[in-house]
Amino acid sequence: MKFVTIIALLIEATLINSQSFLNATSRYTQLSDFRQLLISNPVVAGSLLTNTTTNNTLTILVPSKTAFDEYRKANNNTGVDSLSSAELTNVLNYHTLQGALSSSDLQKDTGLIANSALTNPMYANRELSSDGSKKPQVVYIGTNGSNLIQARQLSSSGAGQYVESGEGRTVNVDPTDGVWDGGRFHIIDGFLTLPLNQTNTMTAQGLNSFVRGLDRTNVTVGTNAAPGLTCVCPNDRAFADYGALDMSTGNLTDGPASLLATLTRHGLTGSFYTTDFFNGQMIHSQNGYPIRVTNRNGTIFLNDAQIVGTNYIANNGAVHALDRVKPLNFVKQRNSQSLLA
Repeated sequence: MKFVTIIALLIEATLINSQSFLNATSRYTQLSDFRQLLISNPVVAGSLLTNTTTNNTLTILVPSKTAFDEYRKANNNTGVDSLSSAELTNVLNYHTLQGALSSSDLQKDTGLIANSALTNPMYANRELSSDGSKKPQVVYIGTNGSNLIQARQLSSSGAGQYVESGEGRTVNVDPTDGVWDGGRFHIIDGFLTLPLNQTNTMTAQGLNSFVRGLDRTNVTVGTNAAPGLTCVCPNDRAFADYGALDMSTGNLTDGPASLLATLTRHGLTGSFYTTDFFNGQMIHSQNGYPIRVTNRNGTIFLNDAQIVGTNYIANNGAVHALDRVKPLNFVKQRNSQSLLA
């Protein structure tokens, strides 16, 4: 009899501690809109509505009521619930991260690149993994006020973590450390932006000279279609100082001094985020141009060009902004330390 009672208590404890995502978020009133979105779209929501576990392997970034209000304001009073099932699936997948990430995981000094569940080629056209599978889309999670985001306009809070998604759009994250059977969840104050192509991402960040250069050299389509590409783009001021794009009759495509060669020196094969750049690392551009990475207390230089805008997520990789054009010949770094002997 005593044995049966113990078994009953264990079963009851398991049921009490077992929580679907829907149950786990019920205590947070600011998440009521998101809960209703799931309830209204059961096919899209899937296991988030049930007690089906996923072996504690996911993290959900949950938009708050503020996020829903801001979405409606930005979309002519149209809510996210008006999206088609297919598009809503993309949105939810992008808010679903691989791994159960705790608040301490989100606070890495160098930031964190987290894989999402978004694999639709329209929004995730990165390179292949070592096993031959297509890499999923990512988000970058960083800390407001770090050196890597000096050029970014911070939120009014100026503190805590932020999530950077498509086109370099950022939202703030409240490291909630909520727990459900499938992993963890944290609250964000805006919806993540689905990544678009390279040139849309550049335009969103005001890198218009680079976009014009791609158009003038007829490589826009290739740039946007290439799976796994990182563009480290000189900003408009850098190109104005360099002068290459204002030559209406200049050398566009012929030889290493051409505009095309200049642009190609700023293209890296593969997805490179700031977490992939290490001090002293040597990498090469798409046309073989050697680039030495220098990290000075969180400020990253590629040869003598400083990265002043970071981790703008594109559908096929990433975009970063530089403060100068990488010249044809090697130059000395700003502290007069030679880059290459």
